[in-house]
Amino acid sequence: MCPNEVLATIASLMHIVAFIVYNMQTVSGKNTPSISTWAIWAFLSLFNVASYWDMSGDWVKSLLPTIGSLMCIATFFISLCKGKFVKISKSDFAALCVGLVAVLVWWRYENATYANLVAQVCIFIGFMPTYKSVWQNPRNEKPLAWFLWTSAYIVGIVVVLLRWNNQYQDIVYYADCIVLHLIVALLALRKGGSS
Repeated sequence: MCPNEVLATIASLMHIVAFIVYNMQTVSGKNTPSISTWAIWAFLSLFNVASYWDMSGDWVKSLLPTIGSLMCIATFFISLCKGKFVKISKSDFAALCVGLVAVLVWWRYENATYANLVAQVCIFIGFMPTYKSVWQNPRNEKPLAWFLWTSAYIVGIVVVLLRWNNQYQDIVYYADCIVLHLIVALLALRKGGSS
């Protein structure tokens, strides 16, 4: 196993640990996830990983998005048991609509790169309800899992750079996720948020 494959495996394991921490917090009642949001994220993660695999053509770069998608789907099922049904927010609905547009772009133009870049917009929009929730009350999310996710994406971007083949678009997913997850972690630290 070469160093970049080892790093991809480490990033994926970090991702799994972050999901385990988050889901344990959910089961213990420290998090109350929105079932609607996790349902949309599960759908978007499937689309994201499919388009990323097709775009990058590299299983090592695609390992972390694949693990993330599987864990996102698992988290959706856990939130079905422990989460709460809330009306789909405007941001969730917008993310879903943009996600469907991305699917149509991929199908119509057979271009995974465009589709994956549109998927990053969906991921960004999908974070808006979480940002709003944590901004209003930092205790709504615990920072530990969010810092672990951020760290996994940082390692993932190193993998992309080590396997560099002049495909700048391969970085976008990782850079997007680093920023989006780090913002939640930092918001959760405000005014006494704890891990």
